[in-house]
Amino acid sequence: MVGGKSSIRVVVDNVSLRDRTTQVLRDAILNLHFKPGQKLVERRLCEETGVSRTSIREALRHLESEGLVTRVANRGMFVAEVGPDEARQIYEVRAVLEPAMTRYFVARASEKQIAALEQILGRIEKAISGKAVLAYVQGLAAFSDHLAEGAGNEVARQLLNTLGARITYLRFITARAASEERERVTLQALRDIYAALKERDADTAAARQTAYVERSAAFAQQVLADLKKSSTA
Repeated sequence: MVGGKSSIRVVVDNVSLRDRTTQVLRDAILNLHFKPGQKLVERRLCEETGVSRTSIREALRHLESEGLVTRVANRGMFVAEVGPDEARQIYEVRAVLEPAMTRYFVARASEKQIAALEQILGRIEKAISGKAVLAYVQGLAAFSDHLAEGAGNEVARQLLNTLGARITYLRFITARAASEERERVTLQALRDIYAALKERDADTAAARQTAYVERSAAFAQQVLADLKKSSTA
């Protein structure tokens, strides 16, 4: 709203202007101030936030790397969107690849790579305690990526990376909707996977990875269905 008070006005403080602008736009997307699929026009964003076009562009580039906005050739930047059917397909791919990668991790990962997972779990727990959605999502992504790296199969890892932006988007959306109790159940599921990996128990680790992906898929479908209802209400 030009000349009026904007709900996404950027407040300048000790945080860098780019980081603050990124944070404000990220929250606006996750709180559905900007709807999935909506075009993000730089001029309007400058008016709403009160910051320069340079800051807006830097923030959008960062959000693009997080998977929250997408660039369409010759059309501009849009809020990312993943519908229930696409989400189903993404989780079906994950349900095939990730348990297999877990088995390869058991066979090929070094003790150092296994130990690194415990550090990642600590980061996730800290994010949950601090109610830090971004850090929580980054922790989930780090756990998955470290598993893929330790599995020693770059082709499979690249296949998962092609879905990276959409997986990140789904994680953001579901993390915003999840209670702390649910996040802690998720953390325990990852700890159980880690325990099986540490014991070099491939069957148990793969089964737990499958259960983790299936649980995530069911919750994502629920959240996306609720968002669709709210957008058409």
